[in-house]
Amino acid sequence: MVDVTALPQIEASPLTVGAPSRRTVVTLAAWALPAVALTTATPAFAGSTRTGTALSTPDMQVPASGGVTVTATVRDSNGAALAGKAVSFTGPSGATFSPASATTNSSGIATTTLDLKNQWATPGSTATVNATVDGKTDSQGFTVLGANALVFGAGFSSVPTQTDLVFPSPIRQITDSGGGTSFPSFFVALLHDGTVWTKGDNGNGQLGDGTTTNRSTWARVPGLTNATQIAVGKARACALLADGRVMQWGRTPSPSLSPSAVPGISTGSQIAVSSGDGTDGCTFARLANGSVLVWGENEKGGTGTGSVNPGATPTRVDGLGSDVASIDANVNSAGTIMTDGSVRMWGANGWGQLGLGDTQDRSTPTTVPGLSTRAAQLGLAWFNSFVRLEDGSVLGCGYNDGDGELGNGQTSPTNNPSFVPLTGLSSNVDQVATVHGSGYVLMSDGSVRSWGYNNYGQLGDGTTTSRLSPTTLTTIPGGRTIADLGVSVQGSLTMYLVTSP
Repeated sequence: MVDVTALPQIEASPLTVGAPSRRTVVTLAAWALPAVALTTATPAFAGSTRTGTALSTPDMQVPASGGVTVTATVRDSNGAALAGKAVSFTGPSGATFSPASATTNSSGIATTTLDLKNQWATPGSTATVNATVDGKTDSQGFTVLGANALVFGAGFSSVPTQTDLVFPSPIRQITDSGGGTSFPSFFVALLHDGTVWTKGDNGNGQLGDGTTTNRSTWARVPGLTNATQIAVGKARACALLADGRVMQWGRTPSPSLSPSAVPGISTGSQIAVSSGDGTDGCTFARLANGSVLVWGENEKGGTGTGSVNPGATPTRVDGLGSDVASIDANVNSAGTIMTDGSVRMWGANGWGQLGLGDTQDRSTPTTVPGLSTRAAQLGLAWFNSFVRLEDGSVLGCGYNDGDGELGNGQTSPTNNPSFVPLTGLSSNVDQVATVHGSGYVLMSDGSVRSWGYNNYGQLGDGTTTSRLSPTTLTTIPGGRTIADLGVSVQGSLTMYLVTSP
């Protein structure tokens, strides 16, 4: 028991919300609201009629929206419970208390239900609650649980909807693994505090919680801190840590129910996962010196190591040297942007998704011809590849049919082995992302455009109509600024948008 008589009086303060910039980074169905804990104390008073008040709920947290029980315990200066005391509750503007005033029972306890009614409050910000007894007010700040992300597509609405209000820090990156009968979906979120959270299917330990028990609610991956990037495959996940190590869990070459360090990597600066088609795929890590390591299965040359199958041992991708600026991967293909702005691709190429002018697979990195402007970002989908150039334009290649996966306004030819411009995206594109058969760009004015396959509402335009050309979303909730697109996962039919907290 804390001696409440020794603590100073704390003045009430309003809800405070941090506001990172629009480009701050880093995509969920039913959300469980954890109970919240408040604890405060008043100054000591002479005589048993003077009181101290302690407010409590589990974990010192409150959801941004939705009810949570707050318990006030009133005691005299000797620590004895005081019954029959009226307790008045107040808090941030717009918040409600039901009841607003309650009377303590024989144990000195009065309860109320608090609802902040501020669904977009910044996760991790502070909400201050006040309790007044006998004219004396005690205040306590609590961590707000919220979510600065929107989700739409398979399993969700065709309109971007806020994700579960359960995160104690703003979301930096969010994604899911894609669905299927063999590999049902699981979800992964990286928060700005460096923690990683998961939920969903767990048959291969892909939730990283030490079990194989499925879980429908979000929970933090135990022991994983200081993460800066996440990447997800069909039944495995990886996280890059600030110290350069790469952690992986789930169905990796060495299956693990909890995060374990990939051996031999201590200077990682970026990670990418190839989900694989008939296999479990492979994982890439770009090192601080600009070289790339890969481990996993070499399906259709997807590792870029020629005839070598790396297995669980990180192996250098030959032909890249130490000049790689960034890397991306799709089902069984991958590509890099080099420091000189050129692009190199390798792996499966049956639909011309490598942009090399033909449909022949490549087992080692090959330079993409015909790019007149330096590349800035790759976005690789199941059978398509997109490149954002430094002038803000976007080009695409690969598969294209009646759903308009290529985004160039055409439905033929089916195979497009060379990069072509996307309709209306000749400038001002800040970011590109993909899911299965669908593409997305974040424009410099903060708008989002999407195109392609839309049977599950994954374009986020409120329909299930596929789009042949990039179309601006008008369905984003008012007042929300999009900071980043969700992490691309090749087999997913769901998309996420990260908003500015």
